Amino acid sequence: MSSSNPWNSMANIPGTANWLQPGTPNIQFSPLVQMIDYLSKQAVSMIAQIRSKKSSMSIADMFDLQMAMNKLSQFSEMSTDIVSAVNTSALSMARNLKS
Repeated sequence: MSSSNPWNSMANIPGTANWLQPGTPNIQFSPLVQMIDYLSKQAVSMIAQIRSKKSSMSIADMFDLQMAMNKLSQFSEMSTDIVSAVNTSALSMARNLKS
């Protein structure tokens, strides 16, 4: 795995740009799902690399894995927060229309 800027990862995955289109009421959640899937595969790949090295594992490998897992955790939490915010806003609009 390359040690590039972790926040540029989403730009490298096809179809993940512009997931919130301006002027449209739709939010595309598929880019977030694709990013989480990509990061999961990246973490599994790193674990497989570490497992194949057996006793010659380095501290740098462990830090790389920790960074990958942290990034995966942040994207998972972000997607959950976005779904929650959309749900809360829709519930609030429905409550205000009902009154």
